[in-house]
Amino acid sequence: MSTEATVSDSEIIAARDRVELLRAEILRHNHLYHALDAPEISDAEYDELFAELRRLETEYPELASADSPTQTIGAPPGRTFAVVEHRLRMLSLGNAFNAEELLAWRQRAVDLLDREEWTYVTEPKIDGLAIALVYERGRLVQAATRGDGRAGEDVTANLRAIDAVPNELSGNPPPVFEVRGEVFMPKAGFDAMNAEIAAENERRRAEGRAVQTLYANPRNAAAGSVRQKDASVTAIRPLSIGIYQLGWCDDSVTPDTHWETLGWLSEFGFPTTPEAAHHDGIHDALAACEHWTQRRDTQTFEMDGVVVKVDDLGLQADLGIVGREPRWAVAWKFPPQEASTVVEQILVNVGRTGSINPYARLRPVRVGGVQVTNATLHNLDDIRRKDIREGDTVVIRRAGEVIPQVVRPVLERRDDDSAEWEMPTICPGTTCGERGCTNEHCGGEQGIVDICEGAWCGGNVSRQGDDADFYCDNRYCPAIVQRAIEHFAARGAMDIRGLGEKMIRLLLREGVIRDAADIYTIPERLDELAKIPGLGQVKRRKGEDHYEVGNRLRNLAGAIERSKTRGLSYLLVGLGIRHVGGENATLLADEFRSLDAILLAPTEALAAVDGVGPIIAESIAEWALDGENWSVVHRLQVAGVEDEIELSDEEPSETPLDGMRFVLTGRFGAMTRPQAEAQLKSLGATVGSSVSKNTTALFAGDAAGSKRTKAESLGLPIWDEDRLIDALGDPALVSIWLTEAEPAEPN
Repeated sequence: MSTEATVSDSEIIAARDRVELLRAEILRHNHLYHALDAPEISDAEYDELFAELRRLETEYPELASADSPTQTIGAPPGRTFAVVEHRLRMLSLGNAFNAEELLAWRQRAVDLLDREEWTYVTEPKIDGLAIALVYERGRLVQAATRGDGRAGEDVTANLRAIDAVPNELSGNPPPVFEVRGEVFMPKAGFDAMNAEIAAENERRRAEGRAVQTLYANPRNAAAGSVRQKDASVTAIRPLSIGIYQLGWCDDSVTPDTHWETLGWLSEFGFPTTPEAAHHDGIHDALAACEHWTQRRDTQTFEMDGVVVKVDDLGLQADLGIVGREPRWAVAWKFPPQEASTVVEQILVNVGRTGSINPYARLRPVRVGGVQVTNATLHNLDDIRRKDIREGDTVVIRRAGEVIPQVVRPVLERRDDDSAEWEMPTICPGTTCGERGCTNEHCGGEQGIVDICEGAWCGGNVSRQGDDADFYCDNRYCPAIVQRAIEHFAARGAMDIRGLGEKMIRLLLREGVIRDAADIYTIPERLDELAKIPGLGQVKRRKGEDHYEVGNRLRNLAGAIERSKTRGLSYLLVGLGIRHVGGENATLLADEFRSLDAILLAPTEALAAVDGVGPIIAESIAEWALDGENWSVVHRLQVAGVEDEIELSDEEPSETPLDGMRFVLTGRFGAMTRPQAEAQLKSLGATVGSSVSKNTTALFAGDAAGSKRTKAESLGLPIWDEDRLIDALGDPALVSIWLTEAEPAEPN
């Protein structure tokens, strides 16, 4: 009896219908992405459609077709530019989403080559526009987009206008050859360009003119910039390029490996793919992929994966091509950070400064490996600029561990009756926080009986001058009070363990505390507080409940007592003065040595402290004008909270780096950045978070970004990790280095 499974006619018909639908949908999205630079779905959703089509074509071979999207690349060239036929087809890459799939790709190559070992090269998969560049006698003569792989668009004039693309090569390049690369827009340039467009749109609105569309992401911005009809527009766009491959070469001896080829091309002046790496085996390449996955957001450019290539070009030729993909390369794809979902509601919460912060309540969706239900919307201007409305299908992005953001709405899916969202005029601040509360002010449905157990604000909401945010006018807003106490007790401030959000809410609800200073009355009231449900320990004796001081209250009291010696800089942070953070609080504490001295200092004296400046100085002065703030300070002082730095009679410790200010950026191998910062501070140095003309030097580790660029523009010394280690071991070397004519650059 045959064991083969039979497939019914109805199953084949259903599969054929699904395949036709998938092909049509994928081709439409290819055109939107490659030709119009206006994608409607995220990369992850596209990958899911593509994977389903490939699976069905594998299961039902009779449905396979040469014109299927699984066998073709990109989209045909548009009509704006002349068409260029590629001498060698520009390919696409297969995907590996995990270690198992990467090892399976390698195993297929092992089976074909009948050998086990060879070397690999990994390169970041930059998210940009693929380009083929042809050079004759060292001069750029043709540039073309990938198009459908066989033919692309002639964008020669536009590529010549990009500074990063060499128009003339150095050294002794081959007579005629082609290189392939990715044109991309760095993140900083993308943000700056969109900001300029937004500013121009404000002027256009004021003049009653049509506004320009903001670019959705750096990839679309790069593709749109390359496809400008006017090359002078391309010239002013912040574009760069990474060359990742030699396409073809006439009449010249070329290297035998891909790794050597990258070095060979760089000798002619080509900017090759940044941070490409060579590996002895597949497990080293896999480790590199996993490492890139963790630091993808630290790069100055957008990347959606890592390309893993067989290094030996002879082995590449032996492995060949299947369909539209080379067997000798694969794309390790990062977990998706973008996805589409629906904005079910736009709600607001109230920050500790009274800012009214809108956010989107989303239909649950998985992004970057986690389920997301909320996303930040920043402020009303951002909502208007992106035109986000309740009920919209939107693309959301989750970068690293930060709160997801709404990137853009999918306008094609918007309901006809959708309306712009309006900022509330009455503050909805509350201390309830109970999940499922039906009070309208907690986000429930209007008109349902109020079961909210917390206080509700109801103050007016207004905008202050040119500030982008709206604020609650009620300084006693329950939400402001709650957030202010949470901030005071947080680890970065007074570090009162056990005094978290729920405990603070309970203490406020029961009237135990009204502000941060009241926290220090708790240790004296433990017997009284033990009688409050949720605070004390309940024991049953002779049929009656008795409330006793349990470990929860004792531990809280101990944490409160310990916080009294936390120190002046942490106390200053805990007060919640706008713009005052850990770094400038330390600078102020070191300079003035007492809280009273800081709060009573003239604005000019505060601003003169290196790293503080006029904005922070004015914020402190404004806070100090409020009598109720002084009441809190006085009660903290009476409670015994340390608010000054005692002058020691001991001999001062050696501080050879006194008066010097350093900034650290990038990743260091021998120690973490906090460890390095602590050691520099112990030697008397100040460690800043931003580069300025007052910075002595920048210590730059791997993957240094915008801080290095700023230091270069200011002509500051830039030192590598080796010098950092040397400086910590022998601080006297720093003065010697500073007298050198040319500052040392990192290797």
